[in-house]
Amino acid sequence: MAVLCPESQAPLWQSMEELDRVIIYPDKSSARQIAKLLQAQDLEFESSISWEANEAAKAFQRVSILQRLGYPAKGLEKTLTDPVSVVVEPGPIEHRVRHYLLLVEELGGNPFVKATFQTPELPAAPKKSKIALAPASDFGASHQWPVERFKELVESFEAEHGKDGIEWLILGSSQSGDIGTTESDLATLLDGRAKNHAAEWGMEENLTALASCTALLSSDNSLAHLAAHLGLPAVVVFGPNEPSWKRPLGKQSQALREHVACSPCFLPKCPLDMRCQDAVSVEMVSEALLDAMNDRAGESQTN
Repeated sequence: MAVLCPESQAPLWQSMEELDRVIIYPDKSSARQIAKLLQAQDLEFESSISWEANEAAKAFQRVSILQRLGYPAKGLEKTLTDPVSVVVEPGPIEHRVRHYLLLVEELGGNPFVKATFQTPELPAAPKKSKIALAPASDFGASHQWPVERFKELVESFEAEHGKDGIEWLILGSSQSGDIGTTESDLATLLDGRAKNHAAEWGMEENLTALASCTALLSSDNSLAHLAAHLGLPAVVVFGPNEPSWKRPLGKQSQALREHVACSPCFLPKCPLDMRCQDAVSVEMVSEALLDAMNDRAGESQTN
């Protein structure tokens, strides 16, 4: 079993021992370039699964993989030999992960078992609390809790625990198209109280850093899902997105949201006044973050 992935995602897949091979292509590769990479492998693929219409799906078609599976999504169906349809009964909103697991079930697998959702064992929690802050969102500016609120939270924690009681570090969303701007704004507001690694660290460094943290405080972004993959306690502020559909998995991930009349709108840029983000108070986030820190400390004692 092999995974074909863009270079920015490689560290995540390379950490999974269940895979026989990870085939990596540069992020902006064309279908022709990806096809050449596949043809250079020392094996011939019998089947492929594609999740969305992209250059990789076109490359599977270009190299004529005999069985090409996937949902018949717009733009993807024409690249498939065997579209897979799953009947979903009307009902409450279900998490997006079921969209993928249901396809695996349709193919004969049994994905709805405990092992599917287990996280790797985290190292012991640091003796000095270390909190990762991820203020930017690769889903758009409207998905970001205001950096001024992050600053207020840091100040309130330092007032309670002392400036030397907590180490703060700023991480960037690993797939952000505008890396560094929001994070540097927060670093400026914090005036040296937090180390800003957003511009220099990619997914590999972020995974390593998160594993050594006490907790993560994050806007709604892909980094929060990396924390969920590791099992790290996290507080994630939601705005225009729908937590029931897209929240990071696991009980250790707390999705905070104040529902306003216009949400969820899913828009990357707010046409109004960011009321969904403004409604989430510093007090609400502080309480959730303290719970997350206690969860990590308790987990470490258990281990």
